Amino acid sequence: MYNIKLLFYSLAIILILLSSNYSSVYFSYGAYSKAQPSPDGPTINDDSLTVEKVTSDLTFPTSMTFVGNNDILVTEKNTGRVMRVLDGQVQDNPLVDLSVASKIERGLLGIAASKHLDGKIFVFLSYTESGNNEDGSDVSNNVDPLGNRLYRYQYVDGKLIDPVLLLDLTAIPNNLNRTDHNGGKVTIGPDNNVYMIMGEVGGHRTQAQNIGNGPAPNGLGGVLRITQDGGLVDDEPIFGADLPLGVYYAMGIRNSFGIDFDPMTGNLWDTENGPTAGDEINLVFPGFNSGWSLIQGFSNDDLLGNGATPNDLVSFGNGKYAEPKFAWHIPIGPTALKFLNSDKLGKEYENDMFVGDINNGNLYRFTLNEARDDIVINNTNVGGTATLADKKVDNPVESIPITFGQGFGGITDIQVGPDGYMYVLSYTGDVYKILPTSQSTIPKAQSTLSQSSVVPEGSTLITINGISGDNSYAPNPITINSGETITWYNADTISHTATSGSDSDPDEGQLFDSDAILSKQAFTLKFDNKGTFDYYCVYHPSMVGEIVVK
Repeated sequence: MYNIKLLFYSLAIILILLSSNYSSVYFSYGAYSKAQPSPDGPTINDDSLTVEKVTSDLTFPTSMTFVGNNDILVTEKNTGRVMRVLDGQVQDNPLVDLSVASKIERGLLGIAASKHLDGKIFVFLSYTESGNNEDGSDVSNNVDPLGNRLYRYQYVDGKLIDPVLLLDLTAIPNNLNRTDHNGGKVTIGPDNNVYMIMGEVGGHRTQAQNIGNGPAPNGLGGVLRITQDGGLVDDEPIFGADLPLGVYYAMGIRNSFGIDFDPMTGNLWDTENGPTAGDEINLVFPGFNSGWSLIQGFSNDDLLGNGATPNDLVSFGNGKYAEPKFAWHIPIGPTALKFLNSDKLGKEYENDMFVGDINNGNLYRFTLNEARDDIVINNTNVGGTATLADKKVDNPVESIPITFGQGFGGITDIQVGPDGYMYVLSYTGDVYKILPTSQSTIPKAQSTLSQSSVVPEGSTLITINGISGDNSYAPNPITINSGETITWYNADTISHTATSGSDSDPDEGQLFDSDAILSKQAFTLKFDNKGTFDYYCVYHPSMVGEIVVK
């Protein structure tokens, strides 16, 4: 077995010393706003399907895996606990309680289970390990975490035992003010190997991020593949035979919260988060280079504004760039990706791809072509499909034909249970089950509320119309008297925020922050202090408004 852990640890130390020489221009990341669930509950845009809530007793859950019928193991980001949800009930005691660093996107992030013929069940956990065995000490006392780590446990009698450290990657960011882009999703491939997707961890700029004169790759910014014992996969080398190149299956990835294998072809697909544009869905073949930090979204669109082409990327072994299969120019924060390998929701959905997002709480559906190597937008999608012929969303309305459901709150995982139904995990602590309406005893949720029902009587109304600069909020500017309230009603098709300050303001959101206002929902705030207050949308910083309080 290869000592991958020790090599990565040494590389991490070297890269911390070198990384200051390879900084890059950073884009606006805004606040980490997440969609709240719809007050009426999630809905599916197919009257034959409905949503039932399985449980709502989890704390910021990030990933889940099934170990049996109605038997789910769920990771909690900030507590470090793996909880068991059995027949819809969260069990009192965690299977294991880990010490995690939890600032921003650190924490207990990924879980996958592997059942073996001899009866053993291995459970793989990826998390940012605390530097002093205390949860959140990186938040409270600025304690550096030990690393982003992948462990293998055995699942025995309702407990996780016998941890084995398989991967040890740096969790120290290149930019010390950032603790984002830790990725961490884990899955078991059809080859029974372990696949984990890692982000660039706070802006690392190595050759794996396509910086030609940067430090050598350090295990970040890619899909990593190892055996279940932690060794190198005994195949022809993809990027190179030596460590750490030997564990890369793909590279050039900014950050991701979703990977899954197509059950019909065994091909790997992922979601990838762009900065202010360029969210992606990718077909991840062995040697895939996604292009970051030089290319995001379709290369011809030059969303990063640097004029880079695929010829400018770093090449190792059999590495090769490929364009995304779908992209959003309007960011949604794509998260989980899952193929529905079941006909329990209807034959028309069998083996389709489903993607969740964090910004809007939406669930999107994609169909593949006959060769299953590309996304097709066809008559299985409802309305407005012509604008998606270019495989990208340039305007929020263009997302309507691919929107399968909404109102889940920020989605963190999607899985298919042994019963063949789809399960959706929300960061708010909820697990939902999608099933045929005919098989549910719970009344079907209604559609979103009307404007009149969400705007309090006597409140001054501001309508959020969409991404239109200083015309995004109407009226703008607006004048009220001290002690009066304002209600922002979102008339757009995607989430927006009303956040005090501006994109370049270090004190953004200090005075007020609506968090994500869902489509057809509202946010109300009373203003007691006199003055002039600028505000904007953290998702779309060009949306700006002004409030004058007399």
